[in-house]
Amino acid sequence: MLQLTHRYHPITGTPFQQDETYREYAPCAALRPYIRCFWGTERPVALPPGKDEPGIVIPDTCMDIIFDLNYTQNSAASFFAAIDEGSYRTGGWRSADLTSTFAIRFYAWSAALFTRENLVGTKNHHFPVDMFFAGLRRRLEPLLWDVPDIGSRITITEGILLEMLDDSRYSADVMNAVDYLIKTHGRAKITDLCCITAASQKGLERAFGRQIGLSPKAFSGLVRYQLLWQELLRRPGTNIQDLVDQFGYTDQAHLLHDFRRRHLMTPSEALALAHRKK
Repeated sequence: MLQLTHRYHPITGTPFQQDETYREYAPCAALRPYIRCFWGTERPVALPPGKDEPGIVIPDTCMDIIFDLNYTQNSAASFFAAIDEGSYRTGGWRSADLTSTFAIRFYAWSAALFTRENLVGTKNHHFPVDMFFAGLRRRLEPLLWDVPDIGSRITITEGILLEMLDDSRYSADVMNAVDYLIKTHGRAKITDLCCITAASQKGLERAFGRQIGLSPKAFSGLVRYQLLWQELLRRPGTNIQDLVDQFGYTDQAHLLHDFRRRHLMTPSEALALAHRKK
């Protein structure tokens, strides 16, 4: 799996915008095949009341466990964000409370290795953490109050996650199929995946549902979109027709329609937002 994460590094809609309210941190070497990053506030922060800048959360093919701590009101909220197939906009009025956020971002295929629950039916939903990761919440949340800096939080969390990791939930068929989808830029058909894995279509769909919460076809579309977005960021002036050929779209209209359906804006609008300074 480590080789897979070297070749596939999903990104957000605003990968260059990191500050005291949002910053990403790489996991330790042992967790690198499973954890895309840790993220959150460097320490508890109180922002001036007002309206946040509008932003966007895109389908990054990841899943997140998020802890929000409010030191002013002595309250906490936590939830598990399963894989999303579409974007949603962010922004709103913020309070002056002293707050802190700490989150774990899993690759699509790895969250299932840290829970005894399967992920069938979880796509496009947020859940209370206790529904899937009750043991993690019970052990970690009390410690987050006592350890406010994110570096120490990461060290504590990594120890807990390494104890929780259950490789017996690993599906070779799913991982071989995911590897092939990434190699083909999400262009592989279900029949191709069945040949690669020697699994039946129904068997592969069941395995994907348990481990990722999506069908192979749905996940394939997300991989293609995510790799297209990365390519647009790497080569912002590239000819759209070249991307049509590279990612197997029918024509330019097909590519632009699919991107806007996933990202809620055109490629030029998405690039402008990604590079916008806070």
